[in-house]
Amino acid sequence: METNKSVAKTDKEKLAEAIELLSPRKRRHYKRGNNVTMQEVSFEVTSNGELRYIISCLLRVCILALENEEGFCSPRLSSCSEDLTIATILDLADSLMPDTQLDSYDALEKVLLGG
Repeated sequence: METNKSVAKTDKEKLAEAIELLSPRKRRHYKRGNNVTMQEVSFEVTSNGELRYIISCLLRVCILALENEEGFCSPRLSSCSEDLTIATILDLADSLMPDTQLDSYDALEKVLLGG
């Protein structure tokens, strides 16, 4: 008796497969105040230089937006506050800063230079 390789999937298996297709990245959830679940989203960079470039670009976009006297209004984004948009990008740039890595460089410099 041959086994049928195309065995029907259970509803639970179908649901698990659908969830995997909808959410391909792995997510970690954190609880912060008032039981709000926060997600950690990560991305990969090839070097510290690339990370510095990304942060620099985010900051430059904010500078250009702040210097633009006409604002950066768009009919598609009419409900967006310019100040909130800029603040959100600045917050993102701040969270990308490799603080612990920079601290370790300071500590390494003290060890190597005897400072």
